[in-house]
Amino acid sequence: MCFPAGRARLLFMAALVVVVVAFGIASGLAWVDRSTRLQTTEAWQSEIQREAWDAADSLTRDLSRLSDLADAIAFELADGDLPVAGIEERLEALVAQHPQVFGVGVMFRHYAYNPERRLHAPYLVKQDEVHQLLQVEDIYDYTEHAWFQQGITSAGWIEPFFGEASQAMLALYCVPFRLPEEERTGDHDGADGTVCIDYSIEDVWDLVGDLDLGHTGYAFVITGEGTYVAHPRREYVRHGLTLFDIADQLDDPEMQRLAEQATDRRSGTLTHSNELTGQDSRIFYSPITAADWSLAVVAFTDEMPFDLGEHKRRQILITIALIVGATGLVTLVVSFRLDALPMLWGGSFALALLFLIGVAYIWRLEFAEVGRDPPEAVMLVDRAGTESYLDGYLEEADRQRFEAPIQLPTGVFVKSARFETPHDFVISGIVWQRYPLNDPADLRREIFFPDAIPDHDEREELFRYREGNSEVVGWFFKTSVRQPSDYSRFPVDIKTLRLRIWHPDISRNVVLVPDLDAYRLIHPTSLPGVELGFGLPGWQVQRSFFAYRFHDYRSDLGVGGGARSGEFPELTYHVTLLRNITDAFISNQIPLFVAAIMLFAMLMIDTREKDRASRHGFTTSQVLGTAAAIFFIILLAHIDVRRRYAPEQIMYLEYFYFITYFTVVAISINAFMLTAVRKSRFFHYRDNLIPKLLFWPLLHGAFFVVTVYAFL
Repeated sequence: MCFPAGRARLLFMAALVVVVVAFGIASGLAWVDRSTRLQTTEAWQSEIQREAWDAADSLTRDLSRLSDLADAIAFELADGDLPVAGIEERLEALVAQHPQVFGVGVMFRHYAYNPERRLHAPYLVKQDEVHQLLQVEDIYDYTEHAWFQQGITSAGWIEPFFGEASQAMLALYCVPFRLPEEERTGDHDGADGTVCIDYSIEDVWDLVGDLDLGHTGYAFVITGEGTYVAHPRREYVRHGLTLFDIADQLDDPEMQRLAEQATDRRSGTLTHSNELTGQDSRIFYSPITAADWSLAVVAFTDEMPFDLGEHKRRQILITIALIVGATGLVTLVVSFRLDALPMLWGGSFALALLFLIGVAYIWRLEFAEVGRDPPEAVMLVDRAGTESYLDGYLEEADRQRFEAPIQLPTGVFVKSARFETPHDFVISGIVWQRYPLNDPADLRREIFFPDAIPDHDEREELFRYREGNSEVVGWFFKTSVRQPSDYSRFPVDIKTLRLRIWHPDISRNVVLVPDLDAYRLIHPTSLPGVELGFGLPGWQVQRSFFAYRFHDYRSDLGVGGGARSGEFPELTYHVTLLRNITDAFISNQIPLFVAAIMLFAMLMIDTREKDRASRHGFTTSQVLGTAAAIFFIILLAHIDVRRRYAPEQIMYLEYFYFITYFTVVAISINAFMLTAVRKSRFFHYRDNLIPKLLFWPLLHGAFFVVTVYAFL
């Protein structure tokens, strides 16, 4: 193949420059995008890891200080510096000097304190922020408990338990002591008792709860046996569950590996994917050396501060650069045989195909948006994450002295839904709530939907029964919900049916929480709360989930001092829908495609040769008449689209209509210019070859341009 000469050479050189520059820009943008993602990921992981390590170090220091205090008292008792009669005074001096100590006590074994007194255990414990002296033996026989037996045997931190004297979950450090021989009251071997100091589990949770781990990230602490010391799901601690228990329940090998490594006092990072919730996370764990415990921090990758919108824009810019570069490559090839019609037509169709590929790829980027969390909301698929997220609101409510929040587990089961208008939908199903029996008796057993259209909101109580310590009430509902929709990207659009749920007693500071335990699977793509076989014509159901929206109502809604005067966690149930592009394409874009083929056919029969013109019946007036007919058919279809969806803005699909209108006009102008007497190189070259070659590349190129404009 010979190197192009003349004008073809100039075209070749220009195309070569375009190829080099465009592919260079695409490579640079791809490098920037990848570097940005890597840097963001590394910075996020480093920050979370630093917080985890700092928290572990802080816990180590706190526990070491507490154990040192207990060791000091045990040493004083064993050395004779602290007489048994002065124990209470010594304990009072300790808590006065260290008010952060939750509790401290000295527990004697049988008759070790006094031969006439079986047990003696003075214990100073914090109650209502004030330390009070209790005698543990007056409450229960502590010598029968495992913590005491361990405490008189060896020094160390005891597995967490509920203290009957303190009425709190405790992490206890105990150290044995043996009184001087002259003070001993018996001839038993071993220790005379144990000195114990408490670290309240609430204090542990306050420390790990202050970590900045995103909206739903959380931390937990386990002992050397894997027993939970602190976890957002407080029942794990109350019931004495271990990380091994949870790993077995979930049949989660990664969680099992975390339990093994953490209890082996190792540190590291683990990538975890929860099959139940669908959440991907990084788990950072580090030992707390002072107590043979471990701290683990769970941070969800969805909350990584990566700008997905900017990433999408870079991907579109990369697509533009690649399309321009590929266009240059096609031009390079065509420049070798500008005189060969098959080469020219091959180049024309190749360019048109490139632009269609660009449009399809941008659609794919847009469809990927269906996996994003809803804007200004936080997805709730895990109870630990939910409780971690609510901690901030509960602390703020306590600080502002609102009424104590009442948390009501709430569930939703959607049976059917349909669109009544482009901006209204009708939804029906079952909703239920669990009311703890210790809640105020006058708390109303009701719900309501604030977005429901009046006179189109039906509700009927289906069941009411007691289950454990709660009363469960369920209702059937059918309601029409007003939800303005954005059709600017129709038909490549995603819609979310959002059901906002309130409790009618807004003065009671009722916080609704998702009843996640009621669902077998809570992975959003498993469609929790949606009836099997649920569907909407023209849509694909992608996900369903609960979410919180921290909504500022800018008023207290007439309830003075109510929590809704600030940011309030509003429970919403979401069903994410992806429009069926095949259905939308057939009903809206096939007419445009047929019109484009007819216009191209008209262009192909355009000729200056009288024999061909008479054979095809080509005249300028016939072309104008056919173009006018096509125009009015497309116009009626366009009007029907506007009528059906009533958009408040120009829709993406309408740009295709505008391009078709322009194409109709262009074909009409071409027919007129072709029959003009004056010679035109553009219109008359090889009997209108240039417009024919440019028809599909320009048409699809225009589609690509408006697609970039709509989605960039």
